Amino acid sequence: MFPFQFQFQLDNFLLLVLLGVLFTGVSHVMFIQGLKSVNVQKASIIACLEPVYGIIAAVFILAEIPSLREGVGILIILCMAIYVSFYSTVE
Repeated sequence: MFPFQFQFQLDNFLLLVLLGVLFTGVSHVMFIQGLKSVNVQKASIIACLEPVYGIIAAVFILAEIPSLREGVGILIILCMAIYVSFYSTVE
């Protein structure tokens, strides 16, 4: 079924639990709690910037260099976030 041999290792399982509980669960709880003090428009802009945060974190933590395609994507996301925050009207 898998093209590789699957081996269960406790340290990999613990890292998977850490990923699921801390980095996914806690971050979503913090985001939802943050919605109580921020309006919906600002929260949606912050949520749309998550890919940008991920690429910036990869640059600093993993020393990865973004490709041209990723750079263009960051530029598009940032331009649209700036546009929405300055030129949108709340009804």
